[in-house]
Amino acid sequence: MLRALLDDHTLASDVVPYVEQAFVLALTGLRSRRWAIRNVCGLLYAALTRRVFGNSRAREETKYDGITGRELFTRFPGLHPFLTNQLEDAVDRMAEIDTMQETQQLAAGDGGVIEVTDDEGDAGQRVSNSPLPMGAVDPVSAVLRSGARFIHPSLYPCLILLARLQPSLADTSHASEGTTDKHDSAAEAAGVVATSPHSESATGAVAPPMNLDREPLTRVNERNSTVHVTSASTMLSMYSFTELVETCIDSPVFKTREMAARAFAALVPSERAAATVVALLRSMREAGANAAANMYHGTLCQVHELLRVHWHRGGDDDGMRRAFMTQIFPALTALWPVLVQSVDRYSGSEDTFDPTDVVRHKYLVIVNEFVARGESWILPGIGDAALVRTTRLLLSRFRLTMLYGTLHPVLSSAHVLAQAGTPQTPGAFGTVLELMRLFLACVDDCAMAVLRDDGAVQLQIDGDVFDEHGANMSPVPAGDPSEVLYNPWPVLGSVLANNDFYEAKLLALEWMLDHAQNDRMDVFERMGIDNLLAYLITDSHAPVVAQNDSAELQPSRDPLVRAAAIRLLARLCTKLDIDARTLPVRDMLSYWDDIVGQLAAQFCPLSVATALVELQAALVHLLLQYPDAQDTAMINEVNRRMFAWAQQIYSWTDSERAVPYRHAVSRALITYSAIKRYIEAGSSNHLPTAPVDAPSEEIMRLCYWRLLQDDDADIREFIAHNISQRLGRELACDQACEKLVLDFRPPADSPFPATYVQNRLEYILGVSSDESVADRVELAINPDRALFVHENPNIYIDEPRNVQLAYYSLVTMADIFAGSQPQHVTEMARQSFGCVEALETAHRVLIKSRKLALERGVVLGGVLGVTSLSSLFELLQSWILGARLVLFAATRLEDRDEALKMTERVAQVVDLWLTSSELQPLHPWIARALNRLCDMAAMDQEPMSIDNAVSDLFLLTYV
Repeated sequence: MLRALLDDHTLASDVVPYVEQAFVLALTGLRSRRWAIRNVCGLLYAALTRRVFGNSRAREETKYDGITGRELFTRFPGLHPFLTNQLEDAVDRMAEIDTMQETQQLAAGDGGVIEVTDDEGDAGQRVSNSPLPMGAVDPVSAVLRSGARFIHPSLYPCLILLARLQPSLADTSHASEGTTDKHDSAAEAAGVVATSPHSESATGAVAPPMNLDREPLTRVNERNSTVHVTSASTMLSMYSFTELVETCIDSPVFKTREMAARAFAALVPSERAAATVVALLRSMREAGANAAANMYHGTLCQVHELLRVHWHRGGDDDGMRRAFMTQIFPALTALWPVLVQSVDRYSGSEDTFDPTDVVRHKYLVIVNEFVARGESWILPGIGDAALVRTTRLLLSRFRLTMLYGTLHPVLSSAHVLAQAGTPQTPGAFGTVLELMRLFLACVDDCAMAVLRDDGAVQLQIDGDVFDEHGANMSPVPAGDPSEVLYNPWPVLGSVLANNDFYEAKLLALEWMLDHAQNDRMDVFERMGIDNLLAYLITDSHAPVVAQNDSAELQPSRDPLVRAAAIRLLARLCTKLDIDARTLPVRDMLSYWDDIVGQLAAQFCPLSVATALVELQAALVHLLLQYPDAQDTAMINEVNRRMFAWAQQIYSWTDSERAVPYRHAVSRALITYSAIKRYIEAGSSNHLPTAPVDAPSEEIMRLCYWRLLQDDDADIREFIAHNISQRLGRELACDQACEKLVLDFRPPADSPFPATYVQNRLEYILGVSSDESVADRVELAINPDRALFVHENPNIYIDEPRNVQLAYYSLVTMADIFAGSQPQHVTEMARQSFGCVEALETAHRVLIKSRKLALERGVVLGGVLGVTSLSSLFELLQSWILGARLVLFAATRLEDRDEALKMTERVAQVVDLWLTSSELQPLHPWIARALNRLCDMAAMDQEPMSIDNAVSDLFLLTYV
């Protein structure tokens, strides 16, 4: 009930006076031994945090803008001593961990037992410490050693509440007179709750201001000991919380250290953030190997949260960014020799298990987030040229030093990676991933190392050369041999050949794919494309079940890695002048068939299947380069594979397919079209290619048609955008559909587009091979039919407009090929005559069904008669357009007798519809279209013009 009241916005101002008591109730109830009470108290606590702080987004994603501690405790003065009491109890509870561990060690010596007490101090279970069998793990002892059992129930809620606070600009207990926080003055004057733009509680509710002159408040904790005396002056300071939170930093529980660090960052004022970070980093360096791993990790968590809160979300303060480069950056990088260079322990010279991997990983996360690509957040908006120059120089020198001094020796060593990938070093996976992320940032550094004759290494940034002291030196001529260009392939090849660190492999492949997509091809020239292609070709094959230990490359076992490698290979085939001579494939047809076999496999992963289709689109021109121009049999084999691939991607454009398949087809079509235009432009670097199979081209045009009407907005807009780019003008999706029809005008002497015409004729008929026209009509008029034939109908498919587009395209084909290939036009007329027969069958079925309906007393029809039923209306308008196609094609037939018979039959069927009183009234559009058919049938047998045939297609706006 309390939770519902707090969530009710209409009671926002009324529940404010009870928020303080509700917090006490929620945090106290979390200690209950009953799960139901703990559950509802947790829900109440969540509602309270929403009411006080609002539904702000994740702190990692947005600039944190909440309320300060001074605001919170001015508004709710009783929370300060209560939270202090709860945190003191939590710290006291954590102190029992060390005592329990010492007792456990003493009892384990003689096989004794440990008596574990519960939260109320009652005797609980007795845990035996007798030796376990070799390899056995005692889960109870593991929990006791971790200290998880002794976490106070209110610890995490208190830390979460403190972490939601916004750091003050200055600590009021240390600030000079007249220095106050801009939020504090407002809170002190009015006593309002948070005014965050994300806060639901910003309702303007005002409570009486706090009396700053009243007597100090005292509280007694659960152990009957008096807590800190909290007066109004100390209540507005966060120092008491800071001291207690810091006690949790070296907790043996990983999550406790993280939560304490988040709370600690919010308690430190901005003016002291830089000094606090520097002090923490220096304390780590001074402690050396004497400090425990938990203390190291907790301190790094503090540093990480302080940097995220005060720098990434601290606004665009030049002073803070200057403090980072002048104070924090030197202290942070000074820890590199202590924490990272010891990574060579993986080599086996010492114990392979390294307990500081979690510490090293956290340190590398900080370096990657704030230093590796530091220019992206430090330099924007900086007007100080000296600061910009110093920042770029320091960051570039750090990256190049780490690249040559640590990253290259470690990551290029297959032995070190093999040792790090063993089960004895579980924390090394995150470490290697972060090292790889830092390595890629170092490779992306635009600075260049210059090796002087005396052995000194200088930096060249944007043409300026600097020595180790930052002084300008004489510029180096372009192409000077003293310039050092780093080749990243030894590291990339070592990581890609290792199957243990799949995340690092995925990161490297995505990095190369990003370079290829953004036309930054210089890195591929440095590493040597032949080395990379050999690996990518290997990964495009299906992985073997039992991999041997040979030195040959083996396909990756992870499907995501294989998919990334295949996409990179497809992208490189479009960016580089790769032909059948340079691609390291012995037999292109066999390689293509291997890809087809993987797609046809029953358990082909989705990510791999979609990547393989994109690769096929990039390999089409290589497949066409494979046969000799005189080898007709080989050309036929290539065309057969091309046609099968076109049919496959057409099936993937079906709306019933999953969205990733349709996305893959859209990218494949754009890739294929780009390569085709590039080859047709006459590139001299490519081998001669065989002509593209015409049926395959027709099917791919139909794929464009389908994707432009996909129910996924991204797919529709992607295809329309690419068509607009090719044409040089912006087109909507429906205009792009019509443009496809208008542009498809093959020469009269070219092969007849039989596949395209057959598909469009089937679309107009609208009856599949496993059903009849009578069944479709009966289903359309059945009053008991399902309301929704499809569970999720595609509202973006405009069926009437598509039927008119299909009719327009067929009329165009008949007009083009009537003179050069009349036999195909005759066949088109015969096939389209099925629409005339469908109209006759529909008339017969409707007459019969109407009689049965009258006998049963059922009304059969819509508002404007039976033909106004939506499903029947769609069928009739499609068949009427098919009958018009018959009349148009008949005027171009060489056999005039056959043309006359077709025309007379159309007129008879139309007369049946117009004269049948049982079907009256007809829908106005149906009646007008039938009368139009009568007029066309009564015309002379001269060839009908296209303008006359399409003059009333009112749904087509572009053609």
